Amino acid sequence: MLNLIMTVFHVIFFGFIIVSGYCTGSVKNLVSPKGLAPFGVRGVVNGAAKVYFSYIGYDSASTLAEEIKDPSKNLPIGIIGSVLITTVLYCLMSLSLCMMAPYNKVSA
Repeated sequence: MLNLIMTVFHVIFFGFIIVSGYCTGSVKNLVSPKGLAPFGVRGVVNGAAKVYFSYIGYDSASTLAEEIKDPSKNLPIGIIGSVLITTVLYCLMSLSLCMMAPYNKVSA
């Protein structure tokens, strides 16, 4: 039950960030100061690799295989669905955050 509550909270929080980013952000922040991909393809691939390996929830989804009906059918659907939902939310959120502030103004 706690996991469900936290998941709903996270989706609402991400939705708030996405909506506020698109409402208050500026498209100019996407291309300034050095264009859309200032670190090139290597920077995009490095960032994607960090995000991919930072999510560790797929192992918990696969360990639930013994508790579901027809796991050979439902487990791949669940894993692929969660990957797609996570990917779409991440892309929307990162685009909205990039619209809020240019990358060189964000301190790491």
